Amino acid sequence: MKMIFAFLMLFLVPVLGANPGFSLDAFAERAEKSAADVAKELNWSSLKSKEELYIEYIANKNRKDPQRLFYCAKEVVKNKEDLIPDLANILVLIEDEDKFAGAALPLLYVKDRRVVEPLKKVIEDKNKRMKIRGLSAAILATYSKNEAYAKEKWNMAKQIIYSTEFNLLEKNEIKMLQEYVDALKYREDIGVDMYLWIKPGIFDFVQPDENTETVKVGKEKKEAVLKDLKSEKKEKRENAIYALLSLPFPGRAKLLEDISKTDVDLGLRKNAKLYLKLLERVKQEKSPK
Repeated sequence: MKMIFAFLMLFLVPVLGANPGFSLDAFAERAEKSAADVAKELNWSSLKSKEELYIEYIANKNRKDPQRLFYCAKEVVKNKEDLIPDLANILVLIEDEDKFAGAALPLLYVKDRRVVEPLKKVIEDKNKRMKIRGLSAAILATYSKNEAYAKEKWNMAKQIIYSTEFNLLEKNEIKMLQEYVDALKYREDIGVDMYLWIKPGIFDFVQPDENTETVKVGKEKKEAVLKDLKSEKKEKRENAIYALLSLPFPGRAKLLEDISKTDVDLGLRKNAKLYLKLLERVKQEKSPK
């Protein structure tokens, strides 16, 4: 299914008013400016490498600035690959959303098999905040796709993926990871919340939104989507159901409800049901309290 991981990179600008994109490179460049500040805060020791000190910095409960943490974590994955499991295990213990994001983002460069189980542990911990669980799922989703996909979806134009062949995921591991991440979107405990937080702009809890304009959908696009909903081709119907998330108009919910009950394809019925739940959650979030 071409859209297996589409939910991870969903454009929900019209629905959520979120930042329409996130450049990992831009974030990394801003984080580089934190190097001098981090150096001043390190407890220098002749017995430990700089990267070991970065690990201690990340583990310190009082260190919460996401860009400084990003800088430290990126230096670790770039220069000291044997410390990556230590970084992953620290992530399991982090409760603060901003801190987690800063320390976890550099893992998008790595595709290291040793971080898979720790991130799964985070995802399966129902006591964790959904933003933390969602970001963990997004990282694993990019691990299960190829490098070109990761670069495109996360807008990694200049950086490279750091990792050695020994620690890269093998084909059978990638297949199992694909199945695991795809199943997450239909689970009652995480599916809807993943859609709410995992999208271009997922990191808007680290940085403020720069674009909150609602995108206006033209009549022609709406008619094209409605036409594709009646297509005999599964792929066209699938894309049309997906597009309904960014097409707010009267009767949309009824359309999704009908699809969830009548479409001949089980996967499309499940998608429609999930999107209905998402739209209801967004409606609740936007309602005055």
